[in-house]
Amino acid sequence: MRITQETDYAFRICAYLAERENEVIGAPEISEVQKIPKRFTLRILRKLNLAGITAAKRGAYGGYYLLKPKEKVTLYDIILAIDGPIIVNKCLSESSPYCSKNGKKGIDHCKFHKRLSAIQSNIAKMFKDSTIDEFI
Repeated sequence: MRITQETDYAFRICAYLAERENEVIGAPEISEVQKIPKRFTLRILRKLNLAGITAAKRGAYGGYYLLKPKEKVTLYDIILAIDGPIIVNKCLSESSPYCSKNGKKGIDHCKFHKRLSAIQSNIAKMFKDSTIDEFI
């Protein structure tokens, strides 16, 4: 598992919005201050909006703001919005669990699958336990 550049930017965008809770901040300002390309900033904000983490206000004084309190926005929420669920190995994918050694029926008997599943759960829990307010 690796945190992508897009997710790293999303963490920074959310932290910036959390610092200015209850304010509406324009994408150009976010882009400039956080040193993120403007098009990338807009793409990330669109994903965060769809996930219900941020929202947009239109108009002359429009921009973006956190939709949830900063104490409730977890790093896991952001990762999920940008890259989807954390999957340590292909065999742990919920959409198509598969053990290359034992086929679909062998997942319950694979020691690697069981251990990797526990590791994946621990990683997800650590991200769920970290909220964006800890980074401002």
